[in-house]
Amino acid sequence: MSKRAVLYARVSTDNQADKGYSLPSQLDACRKYAERQGFEIVGEFQDDYTGTVPIERRPEGKKVYAMLSSNEADAIIAYTVDRLVRPPEEGDEWDFPVLIRGLARLSKEIHTCEVGKLKTDFASLLMAMLGAKGAGDERRKIIERTRRGRMTKAKGGKVVGGRCSLFGYRFTHDDKGKTKGMEVYEPEARTVRLIFKWYLNGDEKGKPLTFWQIAKKLTEMHVMTPSQAHDYKTVRKLALRKGIWNDSSIASNIVGNEAYAGTWRYGKRIGEKGEGGKRSVDEQIAVNVPPIVDRETWERAQAQRKHNAAMSPRNAKTDYLLRGLIKCSCGCNMSGQMSGAITKRYYRCIRRFYLKAECREKSVNAGYAEAYTWDSIRVKFSNLDDLWDELKAAQAGMHKEDEPKRAELEAAKEMIEEADRDIDEIAAALPKATGRVGDALQAKSAEANARYAAHVKRRDELTAELGARVLTDDSIADILQYARDVREGLDNVTFDDKRRILESLKVKVTVKGGKVDAVTGIISFCTPQSANRFRPNALRRAPTLRNAVWGWSNKV
Repeated sequence: MSKRAVLYARVSTDNQADKGYSLPSQLDACRKYAERQGFEIVGEFQDDYTGTVPIERRPEGKKVYAMLSSNEADAIIAYTVDRLVRPPEEGDEWDFPVLIRGLARLSKEIHTCEVGKLKTDFASLLMAMLGAKGAGDERRKIIERTRRGRMTKAKGGKVVGGRCSLFGYRFTHDDKGKTKGMEVYEPEARTVRLIFKWYLNGDEKGKPLTFWQIAKKLTEMHVMTPSQAHDYKTVRKLALRKGIWNDSSIASNIVGNEAYAGTWRYGKRIGEKGEGGKRSVDEQIAVNVPPIVDRETWERAQAQRKHNAAMSPRNAKTDYLLRGLIKCSCGCNMSGQMSGAITKRYYRCIRRFYLKAECREKSVNAGYAEAYTWDSIRVKFSNLDDLWDELKAAQAGMHKEDEPKRAELEAAKEMIEEADRDIDEIAAALPKATGRVGDALQAKSAEANARYAAHVKRRDELTAELGARVLTDDSIADILQYARDVREGLDNVTFDDKRRILESLKVKVTVKGGKVDAVTGIISFCTPQSANRFRPNALRRAPTLRNAVWGWSNKV
């Protein structure tokens, strides 16, 4: 009987396709390898995603992992090792042998077209680690070279080009095709000037518009959004492709962007993904670009923003209990709106509200939706027998889902023991060794120490991940006790208490046909701080849940 294999391909940048890494070429090579090795192909998956994220957390990679863990496939085939992993930091390469050993414990295999089956003996795992290390080193070198080059370019007064230019501009290029600056793109620049005019001087009636009113007006006029202009791929911006302007984007990305006044800044964020926070203006590199609005206009807009922020009522939207928690069946958020002379409150799909033809979903009465949601919470915590049944079912499901990670954890522990034995042997032999033998043992000692530290790190990560998800019998008992205590306080809570409870339970509401279609939530209180932060005073005596993470869905 032939083994079943899933094929996996990945790219993360456009230029990888130019270097022979295109998704079709990877899959074609994987198909030929599977045919030569006698595999039955049961699935093909491809990610346009960074390799620094573990495969089980990538959009398509998690589907591969699920097929392996549910025994729908026996092996994964990738083009090269770096399609599976690109360690982000020095030492992370040791996670790869642990992954190989962990899947092997479940009788699953990893194959690459260039190496073949990745085996679990020490020499093979060492080679796999070296391959992963090479992939990580290459990535880090590219990042560092790119960072230095961009910094030098910006200091030389040139714009550093990204994947797409700022709205209202287009990149200019030199003879070699490299970005050298930005020039004003008039079709979009007219929209930028219009935004500043409406915000500062008002519309045709002379009334200054808010960012929300500007977004609504541009949407109704079917003005192309920045997302449409540059075809952004991110999930958040996919929702904006239909022509819906976003008020917060107008505020921060256009009115608040100094580039439109002629000063583009490089190095606003610290770290590859901005994880180090924002640099002060003095530390950023200023580059002159052609202005779309004059400096005085831009400064007036900043002063107006500060004034409006200071004068804005802080609790203007607090009468909408489900603000930010309710979604339309089309996938878009719903916003609270007043309607009619008697000012009834409704939740309306932002897509329907802006572009009526884009979504036919009905608005939902806010009072009904809020009462239904709150009642569902009360019901959830009132019937303890049903709650217990749900928790036990969730416990069994989590145990099955986490089986691959538990196998990987056992593999990490075994490899820690192996590394520990190697260290003991080297420590015993090192005092007697001299010359080249001593040098070789010193090098082997450093390698063994690094291997031991990396496996310990991976063991601790897996232990933390499994510990954060585990739903033990003690945790179930804690949740039931929490439900008893919450139930006592649900009838006499303020609006703010209700809001905190909904947020703490991560409640999400879905509307379909003008009615609430589903209410979902998660209990995730793992520390006294996180447990008590959202509880109203009436619920303070509820116990702290021990690593309890549980989600539910009330489908109407």
